[in-house]
Amino acid sequence: MERVSYVYGPVRSWRSGTSLGIDPIGSTSTCSFSCAYCQLGKIQQVTTEVKVYVPTEQVIEDLRALEAGGGFVYEDLDVITFAGSGEPTLAENLAQMIDAIRELYADRKKQVPISILTNATMLNDPIVRERALHADLISLKLDAPNDEVLRSVNQPAEGVTVATIVSGIKMLALDCQADTTLQLQIMIMPKWLEKDEYLAEMAAVIKELGINKLQINTPTRAKPVSTTGDYWIDTRGNHYGPGESEDIKPDFIEFTELPVITKEQAFALEARLRELLADTLPGLEIVNVYKR
Repeated sequence: MERVSYVYGPVRSWRSGTSLGIDPIGSTSTCSFSCAYCQLGKIQQVTTEVKVYVPTEQVIEDLRALEAGGGFVYEDLDVITFAGSGEPTLAENLAQMIDAIRELYADRKKQVPISILTNATMLNDPIVRERALHADLISLKLDAPNDEVLRSVNQPAEGVTVATIVSGIKMLALDCQADTTLQLQIMIMPKWLEKDEYLAEMAAVIKELGINKLQINTPTRAKPVSTTGDYWIDTRGNHYGPGESEDIKPDFIEFTELPVITKEQAFALEARLRELLADTLPGLEIVNVYKR
């Protein structure tokens, strides 16, 4: 059986442009969250265990093979993104992978930035922070201002709370040097907008963190639901939905559309956040999912 490739795409990201994906987790979906909206479906292994899931040399082998086969042109990429089959900071060799990719392309005229998409659950560990800071850009998930929302939306591993996430992000920000950019990503689930205190609480957390780059998202992709518990690894990079993949999706996958906020709600939410954060973060940059 041919092994899974740990490099996928490129995919067109509304956040970052043309993104080549690196999967440091592998063929079993593994994360410290099991988010209600996760494009991977239900996470198979919810854990905070840090270890080597995918050998660094296999990622480099896959990069070489995909480029040689015409799968991507390095100079056409806008970003190389660590995400894939779960939480990338669970990978003990994350920094080694980042450094190896930089070395592989060191002689190119253009240097493509390397990004990590993380749920920020592991950042209380100074070693995890040090590894993550090898990247040029770190996108930090911040969906919940309190533990009620966290349990509902993100379904975290035992011991993970909003307080531990906030603490880790604050320490990362303190450790961060000028060559790494931090940004927050919020996935907005419509039912929480019905709570009068939600936005105010979210703004309070953002103020505490002091990060002035923010992305507002909503689950516009249908969630793949496995009827057998098996993982369809293609979902890590291909944004399939109902009717888009009937010829290639396995029989055990069904798609479920999730509730989303409307364009009008998104822009109203953005305006309200700007108002709430104006005094603390006057240079706030917000990217809205509907501004594509």
